[in-house]
Amino acid sequence: MEEKTANPNNKLTLEIITPEGFSIKELVDEIVAPGTEGQFGVLPGHISFLTALDQGPVVYRKDKESKQIGVKGAYLRVMKDHVLVLADSIEVQA
Repeated sequence: MEEKTANPNNKLTLEIITPEGFSIKELVDEIVAPGTEGQFGVLPGHISFLTALDQGPVVYRKDKESKQIGVKGAYLRVMKDHVLVLADSIEVQA
């Protein structure tokens, strides 16, 4: 059984990594990703899981600001308020 740990900041750590060496690591409030069965959201305290992503934008909100990064050939893992995206390629969008 997965052990829950307290998250005093009520934030997620988002980490996106590509084979070319691009990486981002930020504390965010929520994430919306393009799953193969449709979009899904991740909030702090989400159950752990692993899924393939469809090509499209990973949108994340930090305070009141939203940003997005387009991903292609990606997998996403949620584990204890840490979201890891491994992508073949990305496109940073304004």
